[in-house]
Amino acid sequence: MFNFSIIESIFQWLDADLLQIFGVKPWHVLFGLVFLLVTGCMWVIKPVLEWVLAKNWLILLSYINSLLIGFLFLQLIDRYAMGTEGSMLPHYFWSISLLAMSTYGACVVLVKSIRKVAAKIMKKNKNKVA
Repeated sequence: MFNFSIIESIFQWLDADLLQIFGVKPWHVLFGLVFLLVTGCMWVIKPVLEWVLAKNWLILLSYINSLLIGFLFLQLIDRYAMGTEGSMLPHYFWSISLLAMSTYGACVVLVKSIRKVAAKIMKKNKNKVA
């Protein structure tokens, strides 16, 4: 039905011997992959919601939807990795994945806040000059 060979190749990226050559820990790779997954979901979902919804709730709803899609994808990976003897995933899989998702949300909020503050400061400076 589905070909999961791509997931097996990603598991091979987390091989400790290979990552030791580059001086990278496996959870760094996992964090980066999940962060990119949430970013990609946000990039795909945002235009769809922009077409459907008002702008006020756009970022919150697109972030929530991208989290849900990312969570479902991670759940698929987790179910695929379950073997007869236990999970093939490292013990830190879910903690690092959820940390990457929440970090992306915090970055979105921080960037939006900085943009709003910068716009207010620029507007205040323009009014003082004029």
